Amino acid sequence: MRILTAAIISEGFLLVAGELLLRLLSLSVDWRPSLHALALGSALTLPLLLANEIAWKRSLRYPTSTYSRFSREIIIPLCQRTPPLTALIIAILSGGCEEFFFRGALHSAVIVYLPQWASCVITSLLFAAVHFIGNFRRFAAMIPLYGAVGIYLWVVAWATGSLFSVAILHGLYNFTVIMRVRQALRSAQIHSA
Repeated sequence: MRILTAAIISEGFLLVAGELLLRLLSLSVDWRPSLHALALGSALTLPLLLANEIAWKRSLRYPTSTYSRFSREIIIPLCQRTPPLTALIIAILSGGCEEFFFRGALHSAVIVYLPQWASCVITSLLFAAVHFIGNFRRFAAMIPLYGAVGIYLWVVAWATGSLFSVAILHGLYNFTVIMRVRQALRSAQIHSA
């Protein structure tokens, strides 16, 4: 329950902050929901999932790497404590609220003053940094990886013109990763029994 409460608070904060930023600058974002955007967001989840699977398997060969430590200390325990329904709620919240803030409100604010490429870099680095609040010193080496994920999400939002498609991508990715880790842990328990 604490995981869900933390998600509601953190994602709710991003939602409120994004809305305040848009109102302050008299801007708006367009979600552009459609079946096409839903299909695109779903399909564009696959490259990110594949990259994650490769990184995860590679980290098993390097147990002292930052990625491996982050997986062991943060991701695996989080996934173990997150039942499927909670994972689904968290996926919807993170996909919707994080994309609304980073690729929606913050991007809209940044491009008022700076070019598109600057928005890509700034929003992606802030997106990465937010994921390590409270663990920044221990896992700062993960910022480039999460920044690359932020760039991928930014490019999808820019290329599709749909915040909805990137929110679907982000939420589906989070849900699938949680379920994949849970499945891998169950499989490991079965094989060790």
